[in-house]
Amino acid sequence: MSDKNSIDSSIYELFEFKPKKGDLKKMEIVLAAIECIATIGFEKTTYEAIAQKIGTRRAHVAYHFKDKADIFEACIKFINASYQKMSLEKIEAAQDGLEMLTNYAEAPFLWAKENPQQLSVMLLFYYLCSVDEKYRDLHASIRRGGHERIQYILNTKLELQLSPQESQALAKSIQNLVSGAIMDVRTTANMSLDEAREAVKKQVLNLVN
Repeated sequence: MSDKNSIDSSIYELFEFKPKKGDLKKMEIVLAAIECIATIGFEKTTYEAIAQKIGTRRAHVAYHFKDKADIFEACIKFINASYQKMSLEKIEAAQDGLEMLTNYAEAPFLWAKENPQQLSVMLLFYYLCSVDEKYRDLHASIRRGGHERIQYILNTKLELQLSPQESQALAKSIQNLVSGAIMDVRTTANMSLDEAREAVKKQVLNLVN
């Protein structure tokens, strides 16, 4: 696998459970599914394709996941946990509120560069959100967590004198700026992730200053 192919135990902490044998097998299936979706496409990502990737039988995949939608949802949750881990590490490394905010804005670009297959799966997820309410609700929950984290930085660490409405609007603007730039990089040839990251960091500083 071209993405991280080892299962980081800290990922399990984000899921609030300790890895057991069955959990390890499920994570192995999820990692294989992410690679399949990113390299051969969603339609060709079958139980058989996943099983072949990890050297097991179709029945073993089916034992852990009742259907393909169940696997895909697990992939999205795993990817979100992977991103959140990197985001938290960047936030914790900050020396002050302003660095915390720029580190938060920078983290998605570093995650995308390190995990291109996961990014590909997320782009598919965005499409499915437009046609499936279940995925839309999941995405709304993920986005809401991001809004709240940015608002915490703005209000508590930067101590900006903003009303709740202004704080929420600014948080959403920053989040949309970051996600839009990554989408632009992945779907056009306008700039690299590194170039987009630096541009977004400057734009975020302009927004709060």
